[in-house]
Amino acid sequence: MRQLAVAVLLALAEAEEKIIRRDVCILGGGSAGTFAAVRLLDRGKTVVIVEPKDVLGGHTATRQFHNGSYIELGVQGVFWDDLSVAYMDRLRVHCKILRPTGSQTDYVDFKTGQKAASRDGSSIPPVKLVPHIMLYSLALLRFRYLNKARYDELPDPVPEELLRPFGEFAAKHRLQKPLLDFIFAFAGGVGNLLETPLLYVLQNFGAPHVNAVMRGYITPVTGMYEVYSRAEEVIGRDNILFKSKAREVVHQDDGTIAVSITGGTTVYAKQLLVAFPLTPENTEPLDLDESERALFRKWRWQGFYSAIINTTGMPDGIDVINEDPDQEHNLPLPPFLGQLQYMGVPGYHVGRLVADSDFEPRHAYAHILNDVLRMRNTYPDLTPEIVVIADHRPTSLTVSVDDIRDGFYRRLFGMQGRRGVFYTGSSLCSDYSSVIWNYTAEVVDMMLGERHITYGY
Repeated sequence: MRQLAVAVLLALAEAEEKIIRRDVCILGGGSAGTFAAVRLLDRGKTVVIVEPKDVLGGHTATRQFHNGSYIELGVQGVFWDDLSVAYMDRLRVHCKILRPTGSQTDYVDFKTGQKAASRDGSSIPPVKLVPHIMLYSLALLRFRYLNKARYDELPDPVPEELLRPFGEFAAKHRLQKPLLDFIFAFAGGVGNLLETPLLYVLQNFGAPHVNAVMRGYITPVTGMYEVYSRAEEVIGRDNILFKSKAREVVHQDDGTIAVSITGGTTVYAKQLLVAFPLTPENTEPLDLDESERALFRKWRWQGFYSAIINTTGMPDGIDVINEDPDQEHNLPLPPFLGQLQYMGVPGYHVGRLVADSDFEPRHAYAHILNDVLRMRNTYPDLTPEIVVIADHRPTSLTVSVDDIRDGFYRRLFGMQGRRGVFYTGSSLCSDYSSVIWNYTAEVVDMMLGERHITYGY
């Protein structure tokens, strides 16, 4: 009877606390975590993803309309490179070339809503930008260790030029206004572009990004979210814990890693892959020593919001660029709405707001709406309404130049694989899906004890 009672109690305990056993537990189901799960499964490993949201995809946010059209609130496309194409093929996602949807560019001072006096209303045709981009590309040749847009190949010590403000590099190489505007379109998420260390600007628009611009981007025919809906089918819902977070990570004596999940689930895994931004808050549950926690406390980041705006009264096909006449090169400073981008759906534009890390959603909503309302000074019939807003925080993770000099990234990558814990994602490389996938492919190979040989899937 006593043995029966113990068995019943144990059964009840296991029923109350769900136990999952996998080869790998992945924290974060964004671009990096999802890719890693598919790749690990394809190599015969069992996985489970712990994802706070109710969908995979991270910064990806596709808004579908009843007529079959869609607007991207986040990631719009990926590099047309070997691994990205192979990954799309693996997921059976049909892609098309990503092309601009706007046919005209207006330059407006978003503080007044009036057309910028320094512009004649015309934009430079892309073909005329090519010589500027090629000269920029030549200036980047001496930074070949950044060709993969990662931090693990930085020289030690890090060259001082990379730690100086981007504005100095721009002046030294006489980068012209059209090119600066183009770079700002890619790297504006860093905030104050001209004062940001060159290293971080190149991680947002460096050699691989230039190559991608020249070769082209691709995007799924039905929107970026198809990548993640297809990936969910491959991974299986039983292997994804949606609306869940890790509460505590414990390394056990037998080498197993126990991950306690909100909701009463415990995952026992041989390895842990951390695929979310490595902020102090996100990494709080990890089993870290004080030196590791001190490293993660050094991070700084930007706030980033995107919104779909009903712009009834504004002509379709127009991209509206923010020009601040009070700033050098007319580049706005945070908090700023960089542009209103026409995405091909009549009556709608997308706005993207860059702000400080503590800029709250309600302030973002008000800032975006007020900027657009002021544009009635240029488009009198405009009656804007924010349809949806997405919070992409944290983005553009950086540390101080002193921390870079002191070997921050050397110590960060030195944590890779320690006690069975691996790291990937935008904290370790450029926050572009294709760059993240290429780096994550190498991390997965490290986890499997394989030498990474090719970027093919």
